[in-house]
Amino acid sequence: MPDEETKVTFGDLDFDTIEAAVMETARGRWFLKEYARRNRNADTQLVLEALERLRREPPDARDVVPFRTVLEGMAAAIRHTREEVRSFPGVSAGASSTTLSEEEMQAAAEQRIRLMIATLQGLERQIHEMLALCRDEAPSAQPADGASPFEGEKARPLHRHPAFLM
Repeated sequence: MPDEETKVTFGDLDFDTIEAAVMETARGRWFLKEYARRNRNADTQLVLEALERLRREPPDARDVVPFRTVLEGMAAAIRHTREEVRSFPGVSAGASSTTLSEEEMQAAAEQRIRLMIATLQGLERQIHEMLALCRDEAPSAQPADGASPFEGEKARPLHRHPAFLM
């Protein structure tokens, strides 16, 4: 039965044992070095091809405008909240803590907290809207012929033991 069809999982101890066995011989060390070199070359080639595709077909600036607008709005909301919080009694640098009663200080603190929570909830909502927009646009970003822009490329998991690829 081919290895791809077996459901065998190896742990760290298994890996270390196999690695030690292969590293015992000059041929084994050569094999691991050559494997790492070829693997790096393949990964580098995939990255270069992806960069070339981006160079040929750069993202449309119109796709970025909605995100930039939302981000600018989010930044303005944060600035506005910061200014509002600083303007509450007892927050400004020149305010004396003795001018306000404890109840007034408590009320001002609660008001600042409510404002910050409202701002955070608004920011969270906008982030979720941006993420939804990304999910909605993802299928339309595919080439018209139905082929994936990374056709033929397979995602490869990173090796848990980087020393193996050295």
